[in-house]
Amino acid sequence: MYKLIAIDLDGTLLNSKKHISQEDKDAIRFAIAQGVKIVICSGRIFAGVKIFARQLEIKGPIIACNGALISDAETGDILYSNPLKVEDCIRVIELCREEGIYFHVYAGETMLAEKLEFSSLFYQKRNEFLPEEERIKIRIVDNVGQVLRAETDLPYKLVAISEEQRVLRNLRSKVQKISGVEVVSSNYDNFEVMNSGVNKGAALKFISEILGIKREETIAIGDNENDDSMIRFAGLGVAMGNAEDSIKRISQYVTKANEECGVAEVIRKYIKL
Repeated sequence: MYKLIAIDLDGTLLNSKKHISQEDKDAIRFAIAQGVKIVICSGRIFAGVKIFARQLEIKGPIIACNGALISDAETGDILYSNPLKVEDCIRVIELCREEGIYFHVYAGETMLAEKLEFSSLFYQKRNEFLPEEERIKIRIVDNVGQVLRAETDLPYKLVAISEEQRVLRNLRSKVQKISGVEVVSSNYDNFEVMNSGVNKGAALKFISEILGIKREETIAIGDNENDDSMIRFAGLGVAMGNAEDSIKRISQYVTKANEECGVAEVIRKYIKL
């Protein structure tokens, strides 16, 4: 019997409009009513995950920044934290600048960027339609590295984004040579940098242990490289129909795509909706 389901957001629970379908919502609420723990496991900053946890009335821990931060969905209390070392983050920033590639850093509860593009622009536009308590804090600064050195909020994750695949691959190969960092991708146009050892699998292991749930009693559902570790950890690893081939190969089950409510299908099949 499965007692915990870890679910990625983008490309998994969220459709192309960044919404959760009513079918998926109903299935998740059914699972919760059966006593199953639902854990959102995302690369997003905590505030960006909490919005969806509230929609689903999820209680307990949620995983943000690919596992660098685990916080209580209701109170925001930090249960686990493993930020990047400031100097490691600054080394990555310098490499991004050399290649002319956009980046932003999640430091504490704030998104720091030097340009209003890609994710920072997306969240700024989204903030216009959200109540103040659900908005992502965005700061556009002249020098993110100087801000990190001067302030107390530590960086949980850096994201580099570019449509130029060759340049992005070249930059990633340079970043991966830094011994103190972990590098994964969550989409074709990015890579994400965390402290060494940080990943969704390690975060799911931590939560399973504090909840007293066995590994074989867990399901993990995802679609991209940053979901690899939690799919490998879980008793049942599930790939979305739209998942990368590498994720499908390591999964025990491939469900429908995110546009076809693949999460609901998993719950119907394994929680008996």
